[in-house]
Amino acid sequence: MWRALGRRENIPLISAAAVFVFLILTWMAPAEATLGKAVKLVYLHAAIMWVGFGLLTIGGAAGLLYVFWRKKKLIDWSYGSSFVGTSVIFITGILGAITAKITWGAIYWAEPRMAMLGWIMAAALIVGAAIKLSESNVFAGIANCALAIIAWTLLIRTERVVHPGSPIFSSDSLTIKIFPLLIT
Repeated sequence: MWRALGRRENIPLISAAAVFVFLILTWMAPAEATLGKAVKLVYLHAAIMWVGFGLLTIGGAAGLLYVFWRKKKLIDWSYGSSFVGTSVIFITGILGAITAKITWGAIYWAEPRMAMLGWIMAAALIVGAAIKLSESNVFAGIANCALAIIAWTLLIRTERVVHPGSPIFSSDSLTIKIFPLLIT
């Protein structure tokens, strides 16, 4: 069974099933006292962001491992995870803007977290172009590792002006704390 799941032709079905579960869990998630049902967008935004950063981390780790072991599967994982991770982070940027408009009443373009997403996207484009030009899997592995490090460094070091630290994990409700993790 697990072998069948890993086949390329099953990826669309598996992706659709994951999105379906993702949406059902979001729909089932509890409302919150201040934001009401709009908090579900915050759950979604947080979950998508963590998936994106997780995939970038997998891509960077697989790339670094490829440098030492030169196994084709590792560079495939590095390419795939880095590309999908960057795409997911881009999507969370769009969702974050929509969430800000709905929950705060405005999109705060001057929020450093918005600029951070722009810098991550710029780094991903530069890394992607450099990989394409080099045509070296070793370089690609190192570059994907560097992209993950850049993204995490930006996330950790970027200050917040309007964006709260963690409205979910600062909640007193265990259910509110658990649902973003389930969605992720």
